[in-house]
Amino acid sequence: LYTKLTIGDGLVSQIPAFIVSLASGLIVTRSSSRSNLGDEIISQMVAKPKALMITACFLGLMTFTQLPKLPLFTLGASCGCLAWLLARSENRNATESARQERSQQTKKEPDKVEKLLELDTMEIEVGVGLVKIIDPTRGGDLLDRINLIRRQIAGELGIVVPPIRIRDNMQLSANDYIVRIKGQAVARGVTYPEQFLAMDNGAVSGAIPGAEQTIEPAFGLPAYWITESQRAQAELLNYTVVDATSVLATHLTEVIKTHSHELLSRQELKNLLDNLKLRVPALVDEVVPSQVKPGELQRVCQNLLRERVPVRDLETILETLGDYSSRTKDLEVLTEYVRNALGRSICKQYVDDNDHLWCITLDPALEDLVNGHIERSERGSTNTMPPRTAQQIVQQIATKAAELTQTGRSAVVLCSPHVRSAVRRMTETAMPHAAVLAYNEIVSDVQVEAVGIVGLNG
Repeated sequence: LYTKLTIGDGLVSQIPAFIVSLASGLIVTRSSSRSNLGDEIISQMVAKPKALMITACFLGLMTFTQLPKLPLFTLGASCGCLAWLLARSENRNATESARQERSQQTKKEPDKVEKLLELDTMEIEVGVGLVKIIDPTRGGDLLDRINLIRRQIAGELGIVVPPIRIRDNMQLSANDYIVRIKGQAVARGVTYPEQFLAMDNGAVSGAIPGAEQTIEPAFGLPAYWITESQRAQAELLNYTVVDATSVLATHLTEVIKTHSHELLSRQELKNLLDNLKLRVPALVDEVVPSQVKPGELQRVCQNLLRERVPVRDLETILETLGDYSSRTKDLEVLTEYVRNALGRSICKQYVDDNDHLWCITLDPALEDLVNGHIERSERGSTNTMPPRTAQQIVQQIATKAAELTQTGRSAVVLCSPHVRSAVRRMTETAMPHAAVLAYNEIVSDVQVEAVGIVGLNG
């Protein structure tokens, strides 16, 4: 009896402490509760039927002790029934959710096929071996160089190159890469991350023994792939040595310059006009679209970029088109007017340090022959010269231009304005990097040095 009373007295003395602890817990919980505390208690108690089932089993076991059986049995049965009802409700809800999900899947709208039609304006596909020159965590700096290339093109040509996507292609060889514009491959090359490219600049003093001979992808120069141990020897032989990342970056820059007219979309032109309108709103409102439509302005700018004439001075271009658009709607003629207005920026690309322009000229009789085969209409001009005659003229120009480039100067052909565009179209395929200038594009402070003349009889 004493033992029972002692245990009972201990239990009774702990009840107030238990109540105080429970009250303190409720107060703390209520202060941090996001909603009504009573609702949270009920929702948490009925959230897991398994907990109520365990409680019911425990109360059922307690009925086999000397504790009051009726209260324990009543509480245990209540918890068990509540757990059974909640579990049944959960199963019903899960079944209903699964049925609705299956119904939604059967009624799901088909994927939009239009997303497959989207094309990246420009992208580079690389083999797995070139990932190291792209990943910054592995020391690659190609992404930084691409940002510099975009800034360089904006400063030189006056256009904003769209973002260039880089992706790996498992179907390519490890060190191959492909440059694509609007999904079509326009250039490809090979570069080795662990090696260097030694290029023949025309002043080398011998071959590099044991090196793999190749062709530089951007300009087609003879070159060798060398290792780090051969670099000092190549530099002693006057080779220009660059790393693999520079090879790809230089090739990409040249591709952008060559295809810059394809990158100038109407949306990009609109962005350029919006930027210009912040400085000269009166000019833009006067010319576009009342005198020149945006599509016509795009064509003129593309004609300029096709010959690597910068369109950065868009203000001068609009002023010239505004002056001459009322006289003619021939975009080729308007392009020639714009070139005349941009003569200084065109000449500065090809003069030397002393402002001398080294070039070859065309014989007046040859110019008359070319002009006689040009048929002009509202849709532009057409060259009706026989292919054999045109090929002979191009070969003569190429021979003279090669003599000029061997001296380290740019290949420049100087001719009359009325045949300039026709001569350019004739030489575009065989001499893509040669510049064809008209006499009226030469500014007064540039001194012309003609080193050769191309005539009818060669």
